[in-house]
Amino acid sequence: MGFFEQQDRARRATARLLVLYTLTVALIVACANLLVVPLYMWWADAPATWKVYAAVSAATLGVIALGSLEIVARLSIGEGELALLLAGRRVPRGSGIDTERRLINVVDEMAIASGLAAPPVYVLNREDGINAFAAGRSPNQAVVVVTKGALEHLSRDELQAVIAHEFSHILNGDIRLNLRAACALQGIVFLSAIGRFMMQYYSGYGTEEGRRFFHLPFAALGAGFYALGFVGLVGARLIQAAIAREREFLADACAVQYTRNADALCGALARIERHPQRSSVRNWHAESLAHMMFAPSAGDWFATHPPIETRMRRANPHIAPAFYFDGRHRPPVPVKENPRATQTPKTIVPTKLTAVAALIASIGAPDGAALEYAAGLLAYLPTSIREALGSAAGAQAVMVAMIIDSEATARGRQLRALEALGREELARKGEVLAPIVAQLDRAYRLPILALALPVLRTELDEPGRRAFLAAMRAAIEADARLTLSEFVLDTILDWNLGAKARRAGGVRFESRDELKEECGLILSLLAHAGGSEALFGKVAPQHSLAPRESLQLAKVSDALERMSQLAPLEKEPLIAACAQLVSADGNVKLVEHELLRAVAAALDCPMPPSIAALDPRLLRK
Repeated sequence: MGFFEQQDRARRATARLLVLYTLTVALIVACANLLVVPLYMWWADAPATWKVYAAVSAATLGVIALGSLEIVARLSIGEGELALLLAGRRVPRGSGIDTERRLINVVDEMAIASGLAAPPVYVLNREDGINAFAAGRSPNQAVVVVTKGALEHLSRDELQAVIAHEFSHILNGDIRLNLRAACALQGIVFLSAIGRFMMQYYSGYGTEEGRRFFHLPFAALGAGFYALGFVGLVGARLIQAAIAREREFLADACAVQYTRNADALCGALARIERHPQRSSVRNWHAESLAHMMFAPSAGDWFATHPPIETRMRRANPHIAPAFYFDGRHRPPVPVKENPRATQTPKTIVPTKLTAVAALIASIGAPDGAALEYAAGLLAYLPTSIREALGSAAGAQAVMVAMIIDSEATARGRQLRALEALGREELARKGEVLAPIVAQLDRAYRLPILALALPVLRTELDEPGRRAFLAAMRAAIEADARLTLSEFVLDTILDWNLGAKARRAGGVRFESRDELKEECGLILSLLAHAGGSEALFGKVAPQHSLAPRESLQLAKVSDALERMSQLAPLEKEPLIAACAQLVSADGNVKLVEHELLRAVAAALDCPMPPSIAALDPRLLRK
């Protein structure tokens, strides 16, 4: 089952989630009436009317809604708030801690290999268990969270396998489904938290003054809330198991495919089994997030994940799990990254045109070659660029350096445009970095952009992001010409940092026929970029070729936004047509491939770089 089928399957699983959630809430409301109504009848010494049942039902539903609103309110700020809910800490790109630098490098490698923007990384410093999860509303708006135990006890290969597992959830559309489930389940388990607090406080155990606050009715009511919460916990576990179990097997299989290392995944699972804290996450919010974790965050009752030994046998059926449980067969945990190599890496230049079918099959499915390429690229990234990408100011300067013209007159106009907006410091730093960026192979452009995005997303507030995008747009327009490279950069930045980054996502259009004008506009853009206007009628006979002058940036951006809301199975033939137009002349330039990847990224269909059909002679043109 390919990327688009998995996306569609995850979307349709929402209906099953809604049914299970509705049944669980109905059961909780029924139990609340069974508990509270008899107490009311005893207290009031009167029969219960329908108003009593309605009041109890409304109050229960209100408490459930209140619990869910906590996560919803946090997510309105950003996906990183979900990590902060678990007392997480964002890992800065310039961290001086060896284990954190290793984690950042592993995440960056996976992001570049899969064609995604590198997600911000968080660590749960209070959690000694070995666990991790990914969250987000779309592939390019995700975050990755790992526990302190995972950093301290996993080898680099094992950590890479765990991160690859989480990237599979990102690429297969699981994170959006998981996020919806987390919002729903938080309200269900919220009842047990209220009950636990009331039992402790009104029985006196929550104070230092003995039983001064003992109040039997309220303590009993707390016990009742806790009992209702327990019903919710059982329902939550069943829902989580229904969502997670089969998709965990898929994510394990994808992790092995991405890394070509089944031993690493099995080794990580074995470490969890042997670790004193196993995969536990003690924060009470973990109850509603258990289905998102790499391994169960609580006990095995109504297990949300398959048994660890079963997962190990599926990941590597040729070796018994007992082999991995023996510590002598597992590599030690390295404390430092390998030293930087000294030779220039080979750029990623397949010698023959990649078939369109193979290109489509690669979306959402990076392989070991892509991961190896990403690791090599990061190893040879200049120190000055790597350091600049560690801060918001430096990342902005790198982005400006990528568009500064080499011709003196055009460069002067661009710098003056930045200064007119009060961005003199940005202009100065961008001008300093421009020669370094110009010396890099052009194949570095999108990977550098992928590394800059998480810093710009997390360290700039919304006004700061708007100001940066305005500065970039002013510099691009200052020389009165828009190149394809500038268009790609502007499109990806706007899609990840602008207003569209907060789009609700989801599916609004079930057929491409509903977006015929938008699809025609994007296909025309690809045809003009690849010089395949003469072949347009053959590749896209149902569309008309739009004139080159009609391809304004704003129109293209709006078209991509609407097209991103197509059903997953409708995106596949659309991207295939785009690829056919780019490769129709049998000579794909790097900038054309970048444009194709930008379109795919806007449609939330990340395209790995390793299957690009590139001509080595054109890499610097």
